[in-house]
Amino acid sequence: MGPSVNLGASTGWHSRALAIEELDGIIEHYAQAARRAREAGYDGMELHAAHGYMLLGNFLSPAKNVRDDEYGAQNAENRTRLLTHVLKRIKAVAGQDFPITLRISGFERLAGGRASYDTARIAPMLVEAGVDAFHVTGGVSDRTVSEIVCGDEYPNGYNVPEAEAIKRAVDVPVMVVGRIHDPEYAEQILLEDKADLIVFGRPLLADPELPNKIASGRLQDIRRCISCENCIDSMFLWPVDSKMACAVNAASGREQQLAYAKATMSKRVVIVGGGPGGMEAARVATLRGHKVVLLEQRRRLGGSLLLASTVHGDNGRFLDFLLGQMTNLAIDARLGVTASVANIAGLGPDAVIMATGAKVHIPNIPGLDLQHVLTGVDLRRLVNGESVDDVAALPAWLRFAVGQVGPLIDRAATPARIRKAADWWLPIGHRVAIVGGDLAAIELAEFLAKRGRDVAVLTSEEMIAPEIGPKRRLEHEWRMERLHVSINTAVAIERIVPSGVELRMPSGKVTALRADTVIVAGEPRADTSLHDALIAAGLKSHAIGDCTGLGLIVKATYEGAEVANAL
Repeated sequence: MGPSVNLGASTGWHSRALAIEELDGIIEHYAQAARRAREAGYDGMELHAAHGYMLLGNFLSPAKNVRDDEYGAQNAENRTRLLTHVLKRIKAVAGQDFPITLRISGFERLAGGRASYDTARIAPMLVEAGVDAFHVTGGVSDRTVSEIVCGDEYPNGYNVPEAEAIKRAVDVPVMVVGRIHDPEYAEQILLEDKADLIVFGRPLLADPELPNKIASGRLQDIRRCISCENCIDSMFLWPVDSKMACAVNAASGREQQLAYAKATMSKRVVIVGGGPGGMEAARVATLRGHKVVLLEQRRRLGGSLLLASTVHGDNGRFLDFLLGQMTNLAIDARLGVTASVANIAGLGPDAVIMATGAKVHIPNIPGLDLQHVLTGVDLRRLVNGESVDDVAALPAWLRFAVGQVGPLIDRAATPARIRKAADWWLPIGHRVAIVGGDLAAIELAEFLAKRGRDVAVLTSEEMIAPEIGPKRRLEHEWRMERLHVSINTAVAIERIVPSGVELRMPSGKVTALRADTVIVAGEPRADTSLHDALIAAGLKSHAIGDCTGLGLIVKATYEGAEVANAL
């Protein structure tokens, strides 16, 4: 049911328009629900009128409510009529002293929806009807809750301007939610008097202990949300087999399975690989009382999370958390060590956790050896300070410099430093063709386009970034469109030529794409060779993360925590 005939974003079902004589009964249902809540011992309740997926929010929105009677959305009095009647009846039945907070979209961000200033205009009417505090969110629901749960292209606190405007209009408290991931920023909002209370959603999935850590001043121990939106994408199987999951907190939604209880017997655990999976395994194993030694081939920790944090800045929050935990827990991390069966066995482990990452396979495309061609492996070697003497696409002075200061690059590389260097100069021409369409290739395309490159993405897959969910994928498509990145899927690369790339379209048409630089991203593939050798040598080894197949941060984190929790 609804104010008018609408299509439910989640269900795909059409609502039927409510008859005016049905509304009194619905108002009474709300009131009696509030009465039952009070009698059950609740101190107050929140009434949901946001996002246009609840009945009251639909009546508020001109995009959802096209009635022509006194409950229509054509003016403020009419579109708030059902809501004000509900508020007044709740107060009459549950008591004037029973607090009601109202969740409402400050800005619906929808063509035909309520304007950004409308909520501040109607807020006094709602206070008069019984609202004791406002909970300001934003957007109107669609299949991927696009304007409600937002990625990193939205500014932090994107609902704050609407909350601030509402706060000027009323004398009751105003709460605000939406990309407020950091308590330092939350405190700034309060100090600037733009809201009275801060609401956390996703940050509490990432770290349910966040309030306690703030209260005790342990801000460096907070595991912060990275806006990857895995929490939303993980629920797209709804209503069958639904399971919410957080990419940086493996225990979110699995609190009973992953309780991280103290181990009955302390074991010696050797972890190979200092990426997100290895560091998370080290963290959990140490918290459970095991003695951990972590071996990392690079001269720094972070693994693939370093580059992931370079192209997706919010990932840096998780990198900082893991690095901080490695220090705070005094985990024995040995850098610059190439692990082997012999030196692992020499440490006398009770268990080994292999988190060595994937091996990148570069397809053998004709023209791969041309002087304007780079590969994903080449770029990783450059960032890691490894020898790039054989990479003809890089200028001679750069190859020489890397050869001289490679170890320093390896130790000193951080996402911020890499971004700063890329802002200054990149060894890449203006027109760029990226061969490959996984998430790493897509984020590289965005990274280059933001730095003035004209980028085309070419992939043989049917879709881009198949390893992520539909919400995040759609947002990458929007972002790339705004950055003028063109995308062709289901294409075959015939050859790389001096002027660019020749490719065969799905129709069979062969066409040429001009490019100054061609980047062949490569395909991450499982590599369990060292794990298999350890098993053959009689050691108890567990393989996690990308070394068993591509799975991004969520796979590495979950498998690292799961294995460490089971030791």
